[in-house]
Amino acid sequence: MKKQFIEDFFRNQGGSIRTSQLRAAGFTHYQLNQLMQNGQVLKVRQGVYTWNESNQSEWVEVTRIVPNGIFCLFSACQQYELTTFVSGQYHLAIPKKTNVTLPLYPPIKLYYWEHNAYQLGKTQRHHNGVELPIYDLEKTVCDVLRQRNKLGMEMVREVLDTYLRRPDRNLARLVEYANQLGLSHYVSTYLALVV
Repeated sequence: MKKQFIEDFFRNQGGSIRTSQLRAAGFTHYQLNQLMQNGQVLKVRQGVYTWNESNQSEWVEVTRIVPNGIFCLFSACQQYELTTFVSGQYHLAIPKKTNVTLPLYPPIKLYYWEHNAYQLGKTQRHHNGVELPIYDLEKTVCDVLRQRNKLGMEMVREVLDTYLRRPDRNLARLVEYANQLGLSHYVSTYLALVV
């Protein structure tokens, strides 16, 4: 089979394909193994394969899949090096009531946020030659506080401690965002303990 045909087939299926879809399209086990050996196809988990976009970052691919998504929580913390925890998913905020169809791969976790929480602190961050939509440093810290019950206090403490050690922190902006998001009590209590 010609490379362009195979690549187009993967793209038409959203970039990721199950083994059953490949068989239904007439691909043999031998052909699939050849594609993997040649590096054209990657096995991302049992029974799921994706076309190898070796020149493109998964972060960029995620922004294509969720065009109005903004990297948040674990993904933003990873970009800002606020935590040592690495999530197995990309975390993005999208406006409430938005419909997004997610592919099998890459793994994406969506957060449906109200207008103010979605708009506040939007920015861009340079990553491997492209600009990624992401929340700024202070909004990321506030989002972690907003999700503290789901994330756990260990991660919240690590993020806050790391943030406060950063020379580029902006405490005035953190307090401003906290006020807008109804988190002023949590931020002022924590700052009183450490500052």
